[in-house]
Order: sequence, then structure tokens, then C-alpha cells
Amino acid sequence: MAFDGETLDQKAAEQLNVEIIPGTEVMKDVGDVHFAHAGGADNGSVLVPHPTNNPADPLNWSRLWKIITAVSQLLYVWVLVCSALSLAPMFPLLGAEFHLGQQPLSLLTGVNVLTLGFANILIVPLSNIFGRRPVSIIAGFLVILTNIWQALATSHESLLVARACNGIVAATSETIMVQVIADMFFLHERGFWMGTYFTLYFSGAFLGPIMSGNIAARHGWRSFFWLMTGLAAFVTLLLIVAFPETKWHRNSANHAGIKSDGKNQSQVQEKAVDSETNSETAAGGQTLGRGKPSKTQWMPVQKPDNRWMSFVVRDFTTPILVFFNPIVFWAALMLAGPADLLLIFNLTESGLFTSPAYGFGPGAVGYTNFAFFVGGIIGVFTAGPLSDWMARRATIKNNGIREAEMRLPALIPYVCFFIISHVAGAVGYQRLWPWPAIIVCGFGFSGLAVTAIPTIAIAYAVDCYKPISGEIMVVATVMKNVLGFCLSYWVFNVDATNGWVAVYMTQFAVSMLPVVLTIPLYFFGKSLRRWTRNSDLHRMEAMI
Repeated sequence: MAFDGETLDQKAAEQLNVEIIPGTEVMKDVGDVHFAHAGGADNGSVLVPHPTNNPADPLNWSRLWKIITAVSQLLYVWVLVCSALSLAPMFPLLGAEFHLGQQPLSLLTGVNVLTLGFANILIVPLSNIFGRRPVSIIAGFLVILTNIWQALATSHESLLVARACNGIVAATSETIMVQVIADMFFLHERGFWMGTYFTLYFSGAFLGPIMSGNIAARHGWRSFFWLMTGLAAFVTLLLIVAFPETKWHRNSANHAGIKSDGKNQSQVQEKAVDSETNSETAAGGQTLGRGKPSKTQWMPVQKPDNRWMSFVVRDFTTPILVFFNPIVFWAALMLAGPADLLLIFNLTESGLFTSPAYGFGPGAVGYTNFAFFVGGIIGVFTAGPLSDWMARRATIKNNGIREAEMRLPALIPYVCFFIISHVAGAVGYQRLWPWPAIIVCGFGFSGLAVTAIPTIAIAYAVDCYKPISGEIMVVATVMKNVLGFCLSYWVFNVDATNGWVAVYMTQFAVSMLPVVLTIPLYFFGKSLRRWTRNSDLHRMEAMI
């Protein structure tokens, strides 16, 4: 029996007496329409969104191809973040060479953070017009050039401009992987992969300073940028050979759930949206998990989408409209709070631990970042699976109806650690606590929060508005990076006049606003989704 996506939702709603709106999914059998319990591609699993019959559809790729594609992009993200956010342990060396104080040194990170955010306003439309693959590869080559520039800089002004340019081209690390996750993975898989992405992203900020501090202490600060040049060349080559195009045009029928029984998949028949899809209609629904990228998806340059003008208009205006969406705005703040707390620690660690109270060298300052990394790893291995598990349990209790808000209770333990990390920063810095307390309770717990909290919050926003996953990250990264730039500009001025407690409690106030708003969002989030159910945001899927 053939149904389109709208008919499936209507039929499910009639039989289950439930209101189906974006962010609400039916995860069980409903008469002759096959839905099922979430949990994977085994007996009784649901597949949302609905893959096409084409083996080249990224949703149909084999697990091996999906992992190869994801790993190549994740390593690329890690290297780009390393090259952008690892200056802090080198501040004493840079200050001595260019005769700089704390504030101009912090601006070397701040200007990079600022351009990292705003460049995505351009990167998202480019990735929708030309594809994820060519934009990533071209940006990779430009990252190589900006790292060479940083290594050769002979003045503060030259290094500052190089840092700004590096932020522009490294900005692909902030949005494209989120688009790739939405391109390749089903709803029930996104929590894990979103967590993995945030871990690789922030571990670049965690491990990069360890590398930069030790390399600079032994071989000079320029050596670190030469290392980053080599690593950028490696990951760019890796993208060329292991990262096929994942952008796939998918119409609204693709969002219906289908049941997988392990032997064959009862798929919803849909009108093909292009000639490539038409050529595979004979697959008989046997392509799920057996597909692979086509030759076209390996082309170094994709044919520009003939709707490019629509993409330009859409992708420049949508972030502005999305900014005022309460759910997206909340998710952006939930990313900004933990990320900017980590940035404060990053900016201040060198000044604190190289002071006479602790007497650390650049290498030892770098090693303190292991605490961020350990916390981040714990976050990624727990946040995504925990939010998926809690949503699954709540779905079962809700008669097989999954609401996007079912992820949100998983935030509770991570928010507790987040609060403790603020206190450790404020009081620990002010009273010069023993360094293990600051590193474990401050650095470690903030590392845990910075991977776990955004993982759950962004996954929730994408569940609600999957067609604009890229724009969600644009809003989130612009918010995060603008606030981060402001921090880099005023953090040392505030400390000089009011002490560290004022710095960290200001950050605490900014961070706790969205945390408190999570409570009404849990209870009234579906009402917000209901108010925007007819929004054009949900129809943008037909364009991408």
C-alpha cells in the first residue's frame, strides 16, 4: 500500500489518537502502516527519515562506509580546531617576542573565535550549493596556507590577521559535520554521533594546548604551526580519498518511518525526485545498509545546484529567522554557556599557573588540558547514549509515541557538574586553591559539561527542525563565538578591578539562564513546536 509522508502521519494520528507534529514520531506498528520501537536496524526498528531506494543515498550506505566518511570528517574537525584554539600555553613566549600584555594576547584567540562563528553564514549556503565535500576540501587547503602564515608571522599585526583568516577557513569544523550527521544517520543514531562530534571538536581545544605548550617549550612557538600545517595537509588528503558527498535531495515523504525486519524492508513508495533515484527503483527496498557512494559523489567538484539563488536567499535569511525561534535560541545558549566557560579557563590558565603561586612552565600548563580531555571523553560516552536511552524508555511508556522533549531530562547530571566547575573557577582562582582541585573540579567538570550539554541540546533542536540542522549550528556558533570574543576582550579587565569571582559569576549568570528555561521547555516544548508546525522551516527539506 502506498502512502506519502502526510498520509502516513494522518493515518497514524487517527489510529493512535495522537497529534503528529514535527518532533513527534510514531515508533510502533499502526495497522498496515509500519512503524516500530526505536533502537537500530534490527527486528522492530524504525527508520526516520525514510531512505530512498537508491544505494547511493547516504542513509542506505553500509555501516563501514558511514564510519569511514564520519571518521575522515571528524579528524578534519579535530585538526582545524587544534590549529585555531591552542595558543594559550604559548602566551608567555608570544608576549616576550612581540612585547604584548594579557589583553592583546587574549585577542589572538578572540579574533579567531569571532571569525569562526560568522564565517558559517557563508559556509552553510556554499555547502548546500556545491556540496559538503568540495567546501571541506577547499577549506582544508586554505587552512594549510593560514598555518604557514602563522608560522612565518614576524609581527603582532601579521599574526593577528593570520589568526582571523584561519578562523574564517576553519569554520567548516563548526557546521558541516552536523549537516553530515543529518545526511547519513537516522533519528535514533544522532545522539551518539552528535556527542562524538562535540567530543572531537572540543578535544581539539583540549589536546591542542597540550601539544602547543610542550612543542613551544622545546622547539619554539613557530614549530607548533608547522606541525599544524602538516596535519592539515594530511586530513585534507584524507578527505579527498575517504569523504564522499553526503548532501542528498530528499522530499517530505522520506520522513515517514519504515519497519525493518532484517530480511526485507517494507518501504513507502515515493515519487522519484531526480533521475539518479529513478534509476534505482528496481532495488526493491533491499538497499538499506548495503549501499555505497556513487562515482558522482566522489567528484572533486559537484555540479552547482540549479536552485543556487534560492539557497543563497534561504541560507542568508534563515539564520536570522531561526535566531528568534525559542527552541533554537535555547539550544544556542546551551552550547554557548559551557563552551565559553571552557574558553575562560583556556584564556586564563597560562597566567594563573605560570604565576609564582604555582610556577608552571608552558609544557606543564599544556598538560593541565588533559583534564578537559578526560571530562570530554566521559561526556561523549554517556550523554548521547543516556539521552537516547531516556527517550526510548519514555517512548515505551508513551505508547510508542516519541516526543523530542524526552531527551531533556538527561541534562540533569551534567548541569550539576557544570555548576561545580563555575564554583571551582571562581573560588579556586580567587583563593589559589591547590592545583589538583582547580584542574579536576574546574577543568575536568567543564570538559564534561562542554561535550554533554551541547550534545543533548543540539540533538533536541535538530529533532525538532531537522531541515535546518546547518542553520541551527550557524545560530549556535555565532552566539557562542560572539560571547567568546566579548569574554576575551573584558575578562582581564574585570579580574583587575573585581577579582576572579566576578568573572566566573558573570559567566555563571549567562550560563544558568538557558538551564533554568529547560524546565518550562520540557513541559511546553510541544506547544512551541505546535505553533511553528506550519512554518516554512519544515518545508526546507525539499530544497536540500
